[in-house]
Amino acid sequence: MLIENMLNRGSMPVLQQVLQFTEARHELLVNNVTNFDTVGYKVQDLPVAEFCEALQEAVERRETKGAGEALQIKSTKHLHWDREGRLQARPIEIENNNILFHDQNNRFVEKQMSELSKNALLHNVAAELLRQQYGLLQTALRGRM
Repeated sequence: MLIENMLNRGSMPVLQQVLQFTEARHELLVNNVTNFDTVGYKVQDLPVAEFCEALQEAVERRETKGAGEALQIKSTKHLHWDREGRLQARPIEIENNNILFHDQNNRFVEKQMSELSKNALLHNVAAELLRQQYGLLQTALRGRM
């Protein structure tokens, strides 16, 4: 119970959710780049704003309930969390942005590479912060034993 309470507090659950989201988004963005030349392929992404809003609401709810409460994110139109807190995401098709090639593909590789870089940076920051949190927890546990 003590360990569970320690894991549910602070930023650890939030960082874990960010990692899940960035991993799922990374797969889609790489798939977009991979299918650059696929006839009829439509670029997909995960709704970043929808995720941020759902996460923010969950953090605010947890803060009002009190310390030790688990982070519970409510499902949205494109994002669903199962009972274990794992993200199940439904991709959205990206608008054409007035660019539609002769093969009916709405590709724009530069934008996809930029999004891929931003997503990777967010993932790396969240992973490093989570690693530091686990390091602090490990240090605290060693001090008690």
